[in-house]
Amino acid sequence: MRGSGVLSVILLMFFAFAAYGQVQERVAIINTLDDRDSIGFSELTYLTDRLRETAVNVLPADRFGVMTTESIVAFLGSMENTVKVCKEASCLAELGRKVSADYVAQGRIGRFNEDLTIKVELYNVATGNLMGSFTGYFKDIYSLLALIDEKAPDLFKKMLVESKAIEVEKPELAKVEPVPAKPEVVVVEKPVTKTSFLVAVGLDFVGAGLLVAGYLKDKDLNDAYDKYSGVPVDDRPTFDKAWDKVESGKTQRNVFYILGGVLLASGIEMHIWF
Repeated sequence: MRGSGVLSVILLMFFAFAAYGQVQERVAIINTLDDRDSIGFSELTYLTDRLRETAVNVLPADRFGVMTTESIVAFLGSMENTVKVCKEASCLAELGRKVSADYVAQGRIGRFNEDLTIKVELYNVATGNLMGSFTGYFKDIYSLLALIDEKAPDLFKKMLVESKAIEVEKPELAKVEPVPAKPEVVVVEKPVTKTSFLVAVGLDFVGAGLLVAGYLKDKDLNDAYDKYSGVPVDDRPTFDKAWDKVESGKTQRNVFYILGGVLLASGIEMHIWF
């Protein structure tokens, strides 16, 4: 009985951790652009890293995953191709789709009179809507960094309201009331204990089965996301239909994970209780 309980705990921790990671929404901070070559490549890279660092500090890690430069490059093929695609992209939301992000942001350096300017935009990739932006002018790289530190946090906080991420219950939050001891336990202890053990094992199997179903649904969701990513934005009916499948897949996957975690936790409770 004890071995079965330990195995259940291990399974619950494994699948709950997988569910925890899967529901994160991905945020891509695309390379900062400078069409006029006003500042150097290393400074542009540092500005991008500063924006990415700000997003990591502002957004809760259990709901958002900020993509690294390496992960973005992996989607676009190479660093050279990444730079080329970022410069040639006419739609930032479309670029976000190419890297399978849920939100995408990018800074662009310009010039107004004798001053350098920056504009940072944040888009919801699914809808293509501009969620927010900020602009400003600066004399040197240090005043630009101060401008980013001042305005970027409020920009990224807009995702906290916009996000539709479902927070999956962590193992310690599976608030399942302990199964109360039935009156018969006092009178006929052995048969009731055996029955409770069998019920607990059944909950273990059903919970684990639902978690496995959630894992399989997640694989289907990745396929649906890939199909959605290949639909042109101007083909609105097909685009909306593909996105509905992605949203439906997310809901089904999360329901499987949540129910599976609760049932598995219930089985563990019964193992410990009896």
